Amino acid sequence: MSASHSAGTRGAPEPSSDSDEDVDVINVEFDFQAPSEIDFQAMKRLFQQMFYTHAPQMDLGILADHVIQSGMTQGIGTVIKVDDIEQVHDPYAVISAVMLGPASPASELLQTYFTTQLSKAASAKPFLDLLKSASESKPHLFVLHERMINLPPQVMPPLLRMLLEEVDGSLRETASPKPSHLIIFSRAFSADALEEGNEEDEPTGLAGARKRKARGEHAHPDDAAAAALGKPVSNKKRAAGSHDDGLGSFHPEDELIREFVSHSYTYRFPAPPDAADSYETPLFGRLLAVPFSDVPALLQRLLDVWPPP
Repeated sequence: MSASHSAGTRGAPEPSSDSDEDVDVINVEFDFQAPSEIDFQAMKRLFQQMFYTHAPQMDLGILADHVIQSGMTQGIGTVIKVDDIEQVHDPYAVISAVMLGPASPASELLQTYFTTQLSKAASAKPFLDLLKSASESKPHLFVLHERMINLPPQVMPPLLRMLLEEVDGSLRETASPKPSHLIIFSRAFSADALEEGNEEDEPTGLAGARKRKARGEHAHPDDAAAAALGKPVSNKKRAAGSHDDGLGSFHPEDELIREFVSHSYTYRFPAPPDAADSYETPLFGRLLAVPFSDVPALLQRLLDVWPPP
C-alpha cells in the first residue's frame, strides 16, 4: 500500500520591481494516497478524459475497479488529492498498472481497444505485433495514468517511481516474470491548429492550419515539445513531408519518454458531436512502448528534469 506523502507545487515567480501588478502565489499540498472505493466515480471521469470521444464505447468502470482492487490486494497504485482535513476531495491524478498478457477484465478491455485502433493502419503493424506478443511468460506493463490538465508535471516522477517499486515488490513476492515493455498511453493535440499566426491577416486555429498546410508549412514539433516543457517557443516551421508529427503533448513528460521508445503510434480521435459549433482542436491518442530494461534510465531522465523538492 502506498504511503502518504505531501509535496507542494512550485510557486509563481516574484514580480519584478518595475511591475505594477501583483502576482498571486497559491501553495497547495498534495497528498499521495492508496486508491479506495470512494474514488471510483472520480477515476472514471479521469479515464473519460483520457479516452476522449472513444470513452462512451468503453466500460471504464472496469479500469476504476482494477485500480481499487490492485491497491487493496497488491499495494499497487496511487491517487493524488489535496491535503484537506475538513473535507474529502476527489483525486486530481491516478496511476496504476495493468499487466497485459495475464488474463483480467482490465487487460482484456485494453487489449481489445488498442488492437482495434492499431488494426486500422498498416503503419501500426509493428506496435500491433508487440501488443499481440504479450503473454503470461512475457507480459507488458501498461501504465494507467491520467491527471487534471493543470496539475504540474513535477508529480509524475514520484508517481512513476512509487509505481515501479510497488510492481517490482509484487513481482518478487509472486515470482512472476518481469515485463518485456512498459506501455504508456496519453493524448496529444495539433500544434498546427493551435499555432498563432505571424502576420496580421494570418488566421489562427484550424483555419490557419489549413492555410499553412496549403503553403507547405507546418508548426514545428520542437516548438510543441518546448511549450509542453514550459520552454520558450521559436515559432520554427517544418517542411511538408517531414517525419515529425507536429503534435504537442498534454503531459509534458511524454516528450522525454519519446527519447526511449522502441515503438510508438498516434491516431486521431473522432471529433465530438458539437465540434462544428465551437472551436475544437484535433486531439490524438498516442501509444508509447519502452523496453523495460530502459525504464531505470527513463525514470532518471524524468527526475533530472523535475527533481524532488
